[in-house]
Amino acid sequence: MKKILGIVVIGLLCFNTTFAADNIKPKKTPLKKLSKQLGNGELVKIQSYQAVNYKAIKEGWYKETPIEVEALLTLPKGKGPFPVLILVHSSGGAKEFTEDYLEFMRDQQKPLLDMGIATMYLDNFSARGVKHTYRDQSKASIWSTYVDAFMALEYLSKDSKFNNKKIGISGFSRGGNISMMVGEKRIRDALVSKDLYFAAAQPRSPECGMTGMFRNPQPIKETKMWLVHGMADDLTLNGPCVEQAKKMNVNGGNVKIDLREGWHHMFTGNFDAEFVKNFQTFYKCPPWYTEDDGSANKEWLDMLLKHSVFKSEKEFDKISKENPKAAFKKIFKGLKREKCIGKGAHVGGDNGKIFMPEYLSFWKKSLIDQTTKNK
Repeated sequence: MKKILGIVVIGLLCFNTTFAADNIKPKKTPLKKLSKQLGNGELVKIQSYQAVNYKAIKEGWYKETPIEVEALLTLPKGKGPFPVLILVHSSGGAKEFTEDYLEFMRDQQKPLLDMGIATMYLDNFSARGVKHTYRDQSKASIWSTYVDAFMALEYLSKDSKFNNKKIGISGFSRGGNISMMVGEKRIRDALVSKDLYFAAAQPRSPECGMTGMFRNPQPIKETKMWLVHGMADDLTLNGPCVEQAKKMNVNGGNVKIDLREGWHHMFTGNFDAEFVKNFQTFYKCPPWYTEDDGSANKEWLDMLLKHSVFKSEKEFDKISKENPKAAFKKIFKGLKREKCIGKGAHVGGDNGKIFMPEYLSFWKKSLIDQTTKNK
């Protein structure tokens, strides 16, 4: 049980912070171990960038901090072009792909290959010198990982072995946030060709109220999304995600909302749900959204200004761009002064075997069946 502390202790408070590129000392990727466990796979490097928030993407600041992230590609038998499922990790880092407590992440690979779907395990952290972010989210921003996802999409689209119209993505917790935000048109349009899109996304247990999601989402209509959240999840509440998904659908999205009674956070972990008293929760804090112009919502900014952690929005933007680590510390100081941080949450549930058949069915319908019909 101690190993799972790396997954979600502060893992879902994904503030818009990151290190400067010249301070990075890359870590060895756990994907090499994963390749041995799976018995196959090719390690590849993907050109990506750092981004502290949506403004960094919108204004082009991200281009100043290039970085290469690593991924493990495994291919089915045959010549292709193959559909691909990108698998993204949570705040526990890519090491969770290899762990005994989360066999679900590996168990899906063989049946996916048997269906003719290639897999890409994406490591967002090692190249950034990070093993995990549960103790300090400033080590790798959530917005950087959104960039990674679209750079991976672009990487696959340039290789004739892959069907660039049949690429999916899935993950839980922080990985759930990534899987949800790949459906946002504004991020896609700023990063890659407008002809590219994820055919399907399957987010599980994302944090939708405290991670800077767009108040007024502009969904990519081609991206079919299946959002699964536990009704018993007391770490990341399902309510904000339900509201976000509804707004996406109103604005032209294609999101199925699936709430599971009695399911907790990390419900695919192969262990019974346990209460962990040290897990921090943030759902009592003021919500953080991104407005259409790229700025943070007034309620969030007012909370920071009220507690004098920033003098103005202009100072907040300046520090976020020039010294994001310092910005994170100030934000966290504001949350402490707000006295909105809670403790204790349930994790686990051993529902992976129950969930796996319908999970695989979703990918067959989304990435295989329609491909067959179009031939």
